[in-house]
Amino acid sequence: MARPKVNDSERRLIQVNIRLTTDENHKVQEFASASGLSPANWIRARIFTGKFPAPKLSPLDASIYRELKRIGVNLNQATHKINSGEFPKEYLPHLLELTRLLNKIINLLIHDRQSDQG
Repeated sequence: MARPKVNDSERRLIQVNIRLTTDENHKVQEFASASGLSPANWIRARIFTGKFPAPKLSPLDASIYRELKRIGVNLNQATHKINSGEFPKEYLPHLLELTRLLNKIINLLIHDRQSDQG
């Protein structure tokens, strides 16, 4: 199967060469890999949008987020039952501790994601 034809206006004909330090190259490689892009496409996206391309989540990260979402849904349901009086009151300290732990995990994940962007 042949590659599809590209319009002349969309063809990339101009080549620009730059020199990077070993550390700079390492950073570009890491960012590109995390975004699922080649280094050239990552640099192109960064230059022309002014933003870092969104990193793709690993399957492990996606499963962690899904599990955290399930925990959050369960906490919301339990809180609703407690507030309506359908839930035993002696479970309230446990629910509050779980809520505190969930907030701590979410904050750690948020700050971890931000530290990778710099």
